[in-house]
Amino acid sequence: MSHSLENAIAVVTGGAAGIGRETCLKLGRMGARVIVSDIDTHSGEETAALLRTTGVEAHFVAADVGLEEDVKKLAGAAAEHNGGIDVWVSNAGIGGTPKKLHKITTEEWNHMMLLDLTSVFWSHKYAVPHMGKRGRDGSIINVASIAGLGGSPGLGPYAVAKAGVVSLTQTAALEMAKKNVRINAICPGWVETKIIDFAGESVQAEMRKQIPIGRFGTPAEVASLIGYLASPESSFITGSIFRADGGIKT
Repeated sequence: MSHSLENAIAVVTGGAAGIGRETCLKLGRMGARVIVSDIDTHSGEETAALLRTTGVEAHFVAADVGLEEDVKKLAGAAAEHNGGIDVWVSNAGIGGTPKKLHKITTEEWNHMMLLDLTSVFWSHKYAVPHMGKRGRDGSIINVASIAGLGGSPGLGPYAVAKAGVVSLTQTAALEMAKKNVRINAICPGWVETKIIDFAGESVQAEMRKQIPIGRFGTPAEVASLIGYLASPESSFITGSIFRADGGIKT
């Protein structure tokens, strides 16, 4: 087991379930002290408790990434209690309800941009000032989607927001390269999380057929990639976009 994040301070948004929970567990196994954050207090506390049962120092902080003040407080609290932040995973967000762009209301559009793009900007804005203060380089991993890498009919606002995350990641990485903060993004394909609940069994069967590997990914598989990007093992990687999609090409 790699302990390349021994005593690192890692914050994971959307850590209550799915990719977020598995990421918390992965970073904990790598030696990090984990701050689990989510709007779902019950499940978030469960994640922190799971970590503690394995001997990992973990705390839950309730935060709604759709509120700038919550993100600012989350970063401030994590840094204040630990002397800084080493790893930040912007995982929190929402999926889209299939609908063509011209049928999307302005309210639906703005809600998606807020939770899937602006929240990532806020995380970057408030995490970066606390990085590099503990004698180690900082690493930010943003969770985008393959939907943000090409046209995604029926998922317009989601795809546009995730494309924004990709561009934000590349721009931020260049801005922070000489500040010893690495910033990368991952683009999962269809993964077994609540985000695919909109599709019934027959639709999910069709979705699997589109995946060359022939199955959905698992949150643990995505978390492994996040763990690598969080660790010093990826120290020459920044501004990169990684697909974890079973071979789907958009």
